[in-house]
Amino acid sequence: MKYSKQQVVWISTIAIVLVLSPIIENWADKPKDSFPLSYYPMFSKKRNATYPIYHFVGYDSDQKRYIIPYTFAGTGGFNQVRRQIKKAAKSENAYQFTQKVAERISNKKGHPYSALERIELIKGYYHLENYFLKKDTLPVHERKIAIYKIQRL
Repeated sequence: MKYSKQQVVWISTIAIVLVLSPIIENWADKPKDSFPLSYYPMFSKKRNATYPIYHFVGYDSDQKRYIIPYTFAGTGGFNQVRRQIKKAAKSENAYQFTQKVAERISNKKGHPYSALERIELIKGYYHLENYFLKKDTLPVHERKIAIYKIQRL
């Protein structure tokens, strides 16, 4: 099938307008993202300088700090377990969840786990740009959610 120049111009114009139409969502009060026409809010959304993350930290007798891997908190992938930790931290079960993680750690042999005396569930606020670009891995601010002292047999 052959198209005239005028038909090609119209088809091209319609295609370009259709592809570019999600751009107007950037100025909407409550933008809507839809497939297949998307304005990609995950990339265009304004982010805060700091980002909150719920995680576990352990301390030994010298008060040296150790980040506890997410695998002690649950099974599954990183994001799945991270959501479980966040859900527990926001619920009334934060202490019980921390206790379960502490029990798993108390059964673990080897350094640093055998030396840990307490576990804390914290909400740490991290400056992501500094974290990744400057390797500044300490939180800007943190809030303790639950603390559990490890009891060894």
